[in-house]
Amino acid sequence: MTTASIGARPTPIEEPTQQPAADKAAFPSRTWSINTTVGITLTGYLPPWAEGDPSASDVPLEKLSVELIDLSHWMPFDGQPMRIHYPSYADGNGKAGESEEIVFSGNITCYPYSENLRERTPFANVRVVDDFWMNNLIPDEVAGLAAKLRTQADYLEKSVVPTLEAARSDWEVHQISRANHILP
Repeated sequence: MTTASIGARPTPIEEPTQQPAADKAAFPSRTWSINTTVGITLTGYLPPWAEGDPSASDVPLEKLSVELIDLSHWMPFDGQPMRIHYPSYADGNGKAGESEEIVFSGNITCYPYSENLRERTPFANVRVVDDFWMNNLIPDEVAGLAAKLRTQADYLEKSVVPTLEAARSDWEVHQISRANHILP
């Protein structure tokens, strides 16, 4: 899975399987680089929390701006499995089906060269669920849903928030002290 990419922005994954680790700041400093076909090399800070390395080579100079705008740092976080009523899974009798789906998953993302200034600092995306509904829940099922939502809320608060805060702090330190630069 490519999670930090040059080119198209990563699409959300269906079932994230990795948990954020807020203490990745102990990792050594990393750098990405883009080498152009005309010999120009751009480098930038690669945060320790980001999966993948967006480095590229032989990028035509006329495509460099697009490559930079699409450059991303990305890390998924898990959601909760829940039974979902999904109308398009209807059987031959017109009864809609149900399936186990992951809800409230997401990712921490940063597009350092985005035209949208808000995207230049790490932020979180939360995939609530596609066009799925939970229907006909009995009291025990509603209580189970509430327990899963509390579990996910605790996870977001205790794991994702500190990871996001550390990512934003780390990003700010490295963007002030080490600007992206061009090497001939």
